[in-house]
Amino acid sequence: MSRPDFDIVVVGARCAGAALGTFAARAGARVLLLDRDRMPSDQVLSTHQVHPRGMDVLDELGVGDDVRARAPASPRIRLVKGDAAVDLRFTAGRAEFCPRRKRLDGLLQAAAVAAGAELRDRTRVDDVVFEGERAAGVRTQGHDGARTTIRAALVVGADGRHSRVARQVGAQEYLGYDAPRAIYWGYWNAPAAWYGDDYPFDMYLGHGRHIRVIFQTDDDQLLIAGVPPVDEAAAWRREPLAALRASLAANPVTGPLTEGRDPDGKVRGTFRERYFFRRGAGPGWALVGDAGHHKDFVVGDGITEALLQARSLAAAIARQSDPALVQWWRERDLEALPPYYWGQDEGKVAPPGVLEAAVLRRVSRRPALARRMVRVPERQSSPYDALPLPVILAALAGCLLRGQARALPEFLAQARRVRQYRGEVAARRRLLEDAVAQALPEHARASGW
Repeated sequence: MSRPDFDIVVVGARCAGAALGTFAARAGARVLLLDRDRMPSDQVLSTHQVHPRGMDVLDELGVGDDVRARAPASPRIRLVKGDAAVDLRFTAGRAEFCPRRKRLDGLLQAAAVAAGAELRDRTRVDDVVFEGERAAGVRTQGHDGARTTIRAALVVGADGRHSRVARQVGAQEYLGYDAPRAIYWGYWNAPAAWYGDDYPFDMYLGHGRHIRVIFQTDDDQLLIAGVPPVDEAAAWRREPLAALRASLAANPVTGPLTEGRDPDGKVRGTFRERYFFRRGAGPGWALVGDAGHHKDFVVGDGITEALLQARSLAAAIARQSDPALVQWWRERDLEALPPYYWGQDEGKVAPPGVLEAAVLRRVSRRPALARRMVRVPERQSSPYDALPLPVILAALAGCLLRGQARALPEFLAQARRVRQYRGEVAARRRLLEDAVAQALPEHARASGW
């Protein structure tokens, strides 16, 4: 058999694909990045929040300082649920960032090329090529209409939630559900009020029937979003700016920032999303980023997830065996389950419960508890382990003493949810243990590429 044209062909050259290209090229792999769009270009359906762990990966890739040069740090987050609010603060040197996607993707693509990867934009992938049951390359069409077959030892789909690669290799979906919410947002130039005493925080997440968010982004702009239930999305689609204005005006935090002022550019939005896991690897192929796993946007974890996956997948690829890729897939699932379940809970349309608000009020009075909650976006703790059970029980008792009887069924429902989450974690851990056994060195040598 002749040597393939490349060790790795990555379909999709944005956050996940470009980051994977850099890590793999640094390790000595011959990498080709393909993308159907002209690069760099904006990703219009991404609100582009990056958690601190994601910034760690950007630093490893050599682009973190470039991101910070124009995107302000957001170490202080105000979280509001019902009539309760708490300010969460990251430790020194840790923060959220929200770089615009065209700039971020361009930085990542330049890093990949500098590491030795080849980038071909305006190139559409029509088919995955198979040899028997094994993926062995792709067929492409360039912007000039030229068709090419490219052979590779590994085909990686980094082509988003509607991944063509995933369809071609038959990657099964599991744990999927349809999004209960849509999201629409615009970019407003930050007014002087944003820097005053009325806004003693850098990021805002206000939960209710409509969720409202504020992110600081590049060049002194604010990304301000409304997140309505999906059953209202048809009206938003007809008049997105009017609907977004009305939603933001109804909130005392977002209203003053947008009143009487137009956003910079068009309002953007997405609805009818679906969240899922897909099989992450098979003979000669793997899926990274949203191609293999897509979670609710309300937790802002998508870019961070993509970057972390790119780094870990590059390490698995270096082992050059199918069992190593299967082990990576099972590890991906185990790592992604906490924010996935968290996103499902945070995205639900039901308004915050009385118990949830009571817990948040207790957290607001105890800085040690607020510090524990920050561990969740840092991926140091599951959201279901962040607060001690006695804190929840004390809040429940307080609700019952105030005559808020509905707190008890809310507590029981949450207890069932925690059991469901832990049962899924246990099941995925068993699958990982099986994958590890299959990836032992003697098995890897027997099935290596």
